[in-house]
Amino acid sequence: MERSPIIAPSILASDFSRLAQEVHAIEGAADWVHVDVMDNHFVPNLTIGLPVVQSLRKATSIPFDVHLMITDPQRWAPGYAEAGAYNVTFHAEACDDPVALARTLRAAGAKAGLAIDRDTPVEPYLELLPYLDTVLIMTIKAGFGGQAFMPEMLDKVRDVRRRAEVNDLEIRIEVDGGIAADTIEQAAEAGADAFVAGTAVYGAADPAEAIRKLRGLAADRMGPA
Repeated sequence: MERSPIIAPSILASDFSRLAQEVHAIEGAADWVHVDVMDNHFVPNLTIGLPVVQSLRKATSIPFDVHLMITDPQRWAPGYAEAGAYNVTFHAEACDDPVALARTLRAAGAKAGLAIDRDTPVEPYLELLPYLDTVLIMTIKAGFGGQAFMPEMLDKVRDVRRRAEVNDLEIRIEVDGGIAADTIEQAAEAGADAFVAGTAVYGAADPAEAIRKLRGLAADRMGPA
């Protein structure tokens, strides 16, 4: 079975004054819309929250990939699942009981994702993979868009992919940070199959074409599942 790449443009890089139009610009090309929720506590930046997600959900049929860079995800994450998010990812560093929260998210109708920040080792979380649908490996430091891709983070991707294959798990391995035409192939070769791209999509003259190019580059480097 071949793994197909998921391209998830990050609206963090879009024009916030016209969010609905920015999402419409990637319809028919993007697999997911990546929504970065930051609370100015877990990370030193403040973006959008649940009311915006609820409103934007009505404007498009593209699945929402919500990335919660927030404290106390146990309290807030279920609301995003209830709002219709396809995948809700919370940070390992912010959660005392990832398995319990993953179960709550699944019960609310969403896929459950665990994010691992730049300075966090992945090994302690490998045993949790059977309870997760997505593992998001940060290839930058969480909190700001536009940072340079860190290829040394791909060792975490390889570790997760190896464990998933050994245990025959169906899990998406997502990478977030600095993903563009010159980095996506490295990430795909390492075992990633979902790719968050911000500036590479919304900084392009034709966002939909940029997505198609990224998907082609990733697919060429992805091996069989």
